[in-house]
Amino acid sequence: MGIYSVKPKFQKILTPVKDLLVRGKVHPTTINIIGLAISLLAGIALYYSGQYALLLWYIPVAGFVRTACNALDGLVSRELGEASAFGEVLNEFIDRISDSAIFLGVTFSALADMRLGIVTLVVILLNSYLSIVSKAAGGSRQYGGIMGKADRMIYLGIAAVAVAVSGYTEIWNYFLVFILAGTMITMYQRFMVTRKELA
Repeated sequence: MGIYSVKPKFQKILTPVKDLLVRGKVHPTTINIIGLAISLLAGIALYYSGQYALLLWYIPVAGFVRTACNALDGLVSRELGEASAFGEVLNEFIDRISDSAIFLGVTFSALADMRLGIVTLVVILLNSYLSIVSKAAGGSRQYGGIMGKADRMIYLGIAAVAVAVSGYTEIWNYFLVFILAGTMITMYQRFMVTRKELA
């Protein structure tokens, strides 16, 4: 379910980039930081997109690069033998900052309902927390569901292009409602899987 189900194929596509990073001995944390920088810039671009609509064309690129960085850091860390418990914590922490930067950019852009944006971000963070605490309780890290991180980035890119082409900014509210509903369903799906695992 969700885009995460095609992760192995996506990782295969990224193999040449991964091999290049491994040969250059690029540390996984560096890849994480690049992904974070891309996300922070995306948040800024979204915030100012009402004044400078051209910034919206950066969003699909940012979503793809962020998703690629997230896949590459794990691949590279295993190849270089750099995988560690702290590295996992750092990765999760940076992911939450990235999500917050992007969705706060939409929320405070004056193009979307602020209350809706805040509620959506809170649910996204709660869903991520549930996924992580599942592993902490002895189960597996939950990635399944219809609205994972990669799904959000794809839909974000689609929404940004739709707004850029049409000029209809109300699309952002529809986008937030869609993400909120999908994330709530995903949270339920992950909760049930976790419950079954830990029963």
